Amino acid sequence: MSTVNELQQQINQAEARVDELRKILAQQKSNERVQAIASAKELIKLHQLTLADLGLAGKKAITRKEPRPVGDKRSTVAPKYQDPSDGKTWTGRGKTPSWLAAYLSAGYSKEDFLIK
Repeated sequence: MSTVNELQQQINQAEARVDELRKILAQQKSNERVQAIASAKELIKLHQLTLADLGLAGKKAITRKEPRPVGDKRSTVAPKYQDPSDGKTWTGRGKTPSWLAAYLSAGYSKEDFLIK
């Protein structure tokens, strides 16, 4: 009959093996991805494909925010609420900032932070 220590040792060995296999799988996926990208680049170059050919033309990058066009009628809004501890402000539009949410959960009301 196995003791508890022997069973725990077997569990630890099995967990170590699972971790090892996960690392191997992750490396294989990474290698496959690198190979797929290289193959795709070769095919694009070989066939002289463009973004339009691939159905990617005209899509804008989401990461860069473009400036407002001249004559944009939207105006900036003055801040309505202010954090008394560090001076952070909020206009009252959009998602409630974390500093105000923390105060609200502590029992304060929004009116306590109105800029006068």
